[in-house]
Amino acid sequence: MFKYLFLISFLAVTSLFAQNKQIAAVENAVTELTRAMVDGDEVRLKKLTHAQLTYGHSNGLIENQSEFIQALASGESNFTEINIENQTVDISGNIALVRHFLIGRTHNKNSAPAPVNLGVLTVWQKNGKDWLLVARQAFKR
Repeated sequence: MFKYLFLISFLAVTSLFAQNKQIAAVENAVTELTRAMVDGDEVRLKKLTHAQLTYGHSNGLIENQSEFIQALASGESNFTEINIENQTVDISGNIALVRHFLIGRTHNKNSAPAPVNLGVLTVWQKNGKDWLLVARQAFKR
């Protein structure tokens, strides 16, 4: 009986450790994406996003991967600051759902600097050892 209890406890702890490791990996991907968005870094943005990306803005605009990357790299969409608050990560298999608040500033082409305060849902898919952004939808708070 003791062997079974030990085995069950060991498996539970191992599973929890693996889950926490995956959550940390997703959180790191979110942080890297945020930095790449502020930097407008084409290479990093492509590496962090899925080829079938659907990126929804709070104003209803939907972009694919190339449109999303082009807008940031060209400065058409220009985040000067992004802070993430109240983030949650839920993982099921190779899919992660991330919710957070994005607070920051933009200075888009042909626009005055402006504050940003959004709620965001992102969907990430594990691809090998990497987590890639597959979908994003923002809403105004």
